[in-house]
Amino acid sequence: MKKTAWSLLVFVSLALATRAQQTNLWAYSEELGLWVGIIEDKKLTEEELFRRKMRKALPYISTEVPEFYRLRTLGQLTKISDCIVVGEVVSVDVVETSMKSAKPKFMNEVSFSVKIVAVLLGDIAPGKTRFEELWPNKDFQKTLELYNTPYMWHRKKQPQTGDRVLMFLLREPGLGYDYGERAFAFKKTSVPKDGAYHIARGNDGMRHLDTPENATNYLNAVKGYLEELRGEKRNPDSYYSLLSGLIQSPVQSIREDARSDLMYFIETCPSFDARRVLTDDNIDEAIKYWVEHSVLPPREKQQPAAQKEADHE
Repeated sequence: MKKTAWSLLVFVSLALATRAQQTNLWAYSEELGLWVGIIEDKKLTEEELFRRKMRKALPYISTEVPEFYRLRTLGQLTKISDCIVVGEVVSVDVVETSMKSAKPKFMNEVSFSVKIVAVLLGDIAPGKTRFEELWPNKDFQKTLELYNTPYMWHRKKQPQTGDRVLMFLLREPGLGYDYGERAFAFKKTSVPKDGAYHIARGNDGMRHLDTPENATNYLNAVKGYLEELRGEKRNPDSYYSLLSGLIQSPVQSIREDARSDLMYFIETCPSFDARRVLTDDNIDEAIKYWVEHSVLPPREKQQPAAQKEADHE
């Protein structure tokens, strides 16, 4: 135990020393018998504070795993899905779990039947279909609230009988985790003919159409994504126009998804003139700051090099 504690103290000392090399602040600790570095409490400049503010305001960035949310946007789900449907939940069976049990669990096993009333993509037949999925339970929700986890509004509530839902479905074995799917030019491969449908990205592949207004906004958004991302050709200007409009959606989930999809689009479509974003009144300050300081500088450095190489040839 003493050896472990001493090793920890040495590690901490070395870590502090590495940081202190930048400031040349050192002090000898009689108690520890070690030289330790003193970390200077440097006040951030206004520019540094503003840069942090802009980064924090980017869609789904303020979390330990931003890609978890970004891979579940409407645009990304539309790209990978084998089937997209609107349905009505007709029955739900839940296996409750609780933090008070011998082996605490935070997910419920949910088995529910959905009557398919509209097919936006795919060949699934209208009628009743059953799904099984894990859903965060109340204890899990309380834990998120306790630690003030970001994007609480983004949590998908457990389905209940009578709910009207929008569902993005995959067929085995297509799991939809291909890194290349983030790209604007990504095209879905052929749909497997065999295998049961399951919800894409788990419970995050479903949206509740809980009001007529939300239903209209979600369906219009998905139809726009389908037209832009599941057709034979990709038109950067047309896709940008779609995203620029969706960013003004009254539904928070739709507009945040569109902001994230816009970032993927700009990152993976260098032929698109990202300067257009800077003069677009629909685009927020954080996205513009990201484009101006993270996207344009490296591209502008590459352009003269590419031109020079072309002239040399």
